[in-house]
Amino acid sequence: MDYTILQIAADVTSVRDALTTLAPGWPDGAATAHAQGWTTVPLDAQAAGRFAPLLARMLRRGVLVWTVDSEHCRVSLFRTNGEVAEAADHPDQVAALREVFEQTHVLVSSTDDATDSDDDKRALAASASDPRRPATQRHRAFAHLLGVPYVVPAEPPARTPTAPALTGASLPLGADQFRRRQRIRTARSWLHLVSGLALVAIVGMVVRGPWIGIPIALVVIAVLQLVRYLLGRSLPPEATYTVNSA
Repeated sequence: MDYTILQIAADVTSVRDALTTLAPGWPDGAATAHAQGWTTVPLDAQAAGRFAPLLARMLRRGVLVWTVDSEHCRVSLFRTNGEVAEAADHPDQVAALREVFEQTHVLVSSTDDATDSDDDKRALAASASDPRRPATQRHRAFAHLLGVPYVVPAEPPARTPTAPALTGASLPLGADQFRRRQRIRTARSWLHLVSGLALVAIVGMVVRGPWIGIPIALVVIAVLQLVRYLLGRSLPPEATYTVNSA
């Protein structure tokens, strides 16, 4: 099966929120996979090329786009500065992209990857650029060489917007709203955690005392939950744009 996937070193929630910011209406149920610190999103080739550079700028992380068909395995690395490095079935290109990747990424590798010798890495690089091998095997070798998950979609990509509603010019505004949502959600998570700890403290006071601390803890929980609620109300709304769907 021919496929295109987009990979970025970020959690699924952040990636989906960023994609929704770029193209409101992005389905929550769109297939994604997360492993070794990387989130993978299956897309069609044209959509991946449109979303990847904007996603790299928004999340401030490099984005890998793998395009694999019956004959070729092409990988593109979109950097946050707008530069793109590409490699396809050529040893020099594979080596150059790997060098750029290692300069800009902290590799998140499995335990087995950490034990790869120089000979192993040379063998992987040779496999990644050998046109006699099936394209999926080249993808596997190249992914292992870079230390990213090897993912092959089990089915065609879900119906998603094919073009972002934001452009390079309008991206800063969308990125500001995205980062504000991220900060607010992080703050709400911490408030929820502290409220939970206060509840545990109440249980401890019920069992062991002193009971005089229970009303104080209840007031603290009430205040924290009120602040959490107000923060939720202040979340920037998802903007509405007209997008093209496949």
